[in-house]
Amino acid sequence: MKNKLHDKMIVFGRIVCKYKIPQEFVDDINAKYEDVLKNTNLLTSHGKHLAGRLDSELNMLPIIQTSKIFKFITQCMSDYIDTCVEHGIVSAGPHNLDILSCWMNDMKPGEYNPLHVHNTPTMEGFAGNMYLKVPEFINDTTEPHKFKDGRISFINPCTTKSLDIVPEVGNFYIFQADHLHCVYPFKTKNPKDIRRSMPINFIINDTVRGEEIKKEGKTSARSILGREINAP
Repeated sequence: MKNKLHDKMIVFGRIVCKYKIPQEFVDDINAKYEDVLKNTNLLTSHGKHLAGRLDSELNMLPIIQTSKIFKFITQCMSDYIDTCVEHGIVSAGPHNLDILSCWMNDMKPGEYNPLHVHNTPTMEGFAGNMYLKVPEFINDTTEPHKFKDGRISFINPCTTKSLDIVPEVGNFYIFQADHLHCVYPFKTKNPKDIRRSMPINFIINDTVRGEEIKKEGKTSARSILGREINAP
């Protein structure tokens, strides 16, 4: 991704970048996830680590690297870090990027994600969220400003303002992990409809086996599973 292929937003002083996922990648990861979910017990719950008020939050690290979307994800991660470098948020690289976690949220009507961040007290990092299935939400409000169902909302911690984003299949957002956000519950005609998203958490980790990475060559992005992929 030498050319910037994202839409950049400055949201309450924080950088949020939106990428568009090719439909073939969306179809592949949906099919792979549903096949593994139906035919194996490979995917375990990641819910105990998360804030979400939903039943299905399954760890995707066991299969994410074998999906068509994996290299695209690492390219977007690298592109986002380059954008942070341009804005002085991150020092110049190249940098090694580690995916710490990746999971699938299958959110049913009435479920939601309360206000939260993705970082830990000892580690700053970055987060991403991609939309893989979005149902038709019922809008039964009488006032347009009240309809925020199913949206992700980025919060300004200093005021009461927020930016509410309508989820669309194929959209992939990357942002700083300590950016306050939440997801509103929703209603659908079919109670079995789901809102499917796949979040990730990643960090800059410029040490491998305790040794500093040489400051030359290309930026790399590797998952916590240890496979390295060079990003162009």
